[in-house]
Amino acid sequence: MFLPLLLIGLATGAAAIVAYGTHPGLVQYARGLEIIMLTRRLEWPLIVVALIFCVALLALVISNKRRAWWLIGLAPVLALFFHHFAPPAGQRMYVVEFAEAAQQFVPSDDSWVVGIVLDDQTFALPYSALFSMPVVFITDYDKRMMVMWSAYANHATAYRVQHEFKSRDLEVVTSVADTLLIYDRRLGQFIIALTGQTFAGGKPIGLAQAVPTFKTTWAVWRKLHPATKLMRGFESTSAPAGPVLPRIAGKSIDGKPAETRIAMIPTTQPIVMESDPIGKQPVNTVAGQTRLLLLRDSATQRLRAFDRNVKEDLFPTFKSRPSAAIPAIIMVDSDSNSLWTIDGKAVDGRLKGTQMKELPVEDDLYWGVMKYWYPQMMLTK
Repeated sequence: MFLPLLLIGLATGAAAIVAYGTHPGLVQYARGLEIIMLTRRLEWPLIVVALIFCVALLALVISNKRRAWWLIGLAPVLALFFHHFAPPAGQRMYVVEFAEAAQQFVPSDDSWVVGIVLDDQTFALPYSALFSMPVVFITDYDKRMMVMWSAYANHATAYRVQHEFKSRDLEVVTSVADTLLIYDRRLGQFIIALTGQTFAGGKPIGLAQAVPTFKTTWAVWRKLHPATKLMRGFESTSAPAGPVLPRIAGKSIDGKPAETRIAMIPTTQPIVMESDPIGKQPVNTVAGQTRLLLLRDSATQRLRAFDRNVKEDLFPTFKSRPSAAIPAIIMVDSDSNSLWTIDGKAVDGRLKGTQMKELPVEDDLYWGVMKYWYPQMMLTK
C-alpha cells in the first residue's frame, strides 16, 4: 500500500507546485517573487516528474500488482493541471503584434488612451483595449516597439525592440504588485512591465531605448494628432475606459494613502510629487540639485516639467501672467520679467529666444504602487 500512496503523493505535490507556485499572493511573503520565478523556470520539469509518477502508478495497475481503484488517486493531479492551464476567468493577457491600427472601432471622446509618438507616426491605444491586451507589439515598416500596460498602476512603458526580441517568445506569468511579470522563454529573462527592467534591475536583452508615452482622452489626442493610428482591441463593455484604482487602495504607505496620485520625473533617483496640487499656476520647486518648473497645460491637462537653469547660474522663478494680446504667453519670470510660453520658451524680454530644457514626466501614477517598485522614492514638497 505504501508505494501507490508515495507515487500519488509525489505526483500531487509536483502538480500543486505547478498550479500554485506562481500565485500572485506569494508576493506578500519575503521571497515570494523569487518563488514565482523559480516555479516558472521549473514548470515543465515538474510536469514531467508528475507524469512519470502517474505512469508508474498506471503500470502497477496494468501489471495487476495493484487494484484499479488506486487510479482514483490521480484525480487531484488532473484537477491541479486543469486549474493551472485553464483560461483565466478575469483579465486576459495577450501579446499582440500588428502593423496597421484598425479604424473600425472608435472610442468615445472622454475615453482615455495611451498616446505614443514613434518618429513621425503617432499611435493611440485605448485603455479599454489595453485592459485585455496589456502587452502590445507595434510594427511600422522597419520600426518595432513593445508597449506594456499596468492598468492598476495607470502606467505605460514603451521600448523600441531589436530583431532578436520576438513576441512569440513572451508569456505573461502573473500579476505582481499591480503590474505584470513577463517571461521571455528563449532568452530566459523575466521583465517587470512597470519598470521595463529585469527582476535584478538590469536592462532586458532585446529592449532598446525607451519611447515616451502620454495619457490623455481620445478627444485631446485626436485633436493634437489627427493622423494618429488607433489600436482596435476586444470591444467589451466591462473593460474600463479610464483609470482604475490600484488593488491596494485604502492602505496607508509611509503615511500616504496608496491611491494618492503622483507625478514622477524618471531620473536615476526619481523625483516625485503629488499631482493634485499642480494646477494652472506654475510650481517652482527643488529636487536635489535640480530646480524644477512644473506646468499643467490648461488645454490638454498635460503636466510638463522644465529645468529652470536657463543661463549659466541663472535659475529664475515663474508666476502666471496670461496675455490677451498674445495667447501663447502664460507666465513671467522674476529675474528678467521675460514672458514665456507653455513650451518653456521666452518670447519677449531680456531672455527672448531662451528655451528651457524639458524633462520627461509621468503623471497620474499611484503612490503605493510606485513606492513598491521604487522603494527609495521620496515625495518632494
